Amino acid sequence: MLLNPPGMLDPASLPHWPYAHAVDQELTRQGIPPGAVRVERNYRYEATMRIVFSWDASRCAGPGGIRLTWHDDTGWAHSLLRPDAVGAIPRGPLTALHRVFATPHDIAQVAGALVSRRFYLYQGDHHGQWEQAAQVRTAIDAFHLSMRADRAR
Repeated sequence: MLLNPPGMLDPASLPHWPYAHAVDQELTRQGIPPGAVRVERNYRYEATMRIVFSWDASRCAGPGGIRLTWHDDTGWAHSLLRPDAVGAIPRGPLTALHRVFATPHDIAQVAGALVSRRFYLYQGDHHGQWEQAAQVRTAIDAFHLSMRADRAR
């Protein structure tokens, strides 16, 4: 479980931190904590907020591992990690998750299916939206507006 944002970043500088933290807590609660977590932002307005959860081969049933990536404009996608640790094979959006801000429970269900390679568990449709999505979206939009204002000066 993450207790603080990665690196030297202040949680207040990461408007999507509450979502990353909620997902991480749920993954841990369900017994599938990720091996690595990155929570990123970019200083350019065009860039999105990003969250990356990854499981290497020692933590999952696949030959190289798996990575789940979230972007604040498109939602969740996944990649298979190469066994030789030289990059990843993009697999595309997580079609089972129908919301950009899918519930942490739904994300954990899908992650559990992918990490364990029990793909039959991946078949469900998860339409739930995280209850704090509106507040985090507002914070992300405010961040983008402040960055745009700073660039205009």
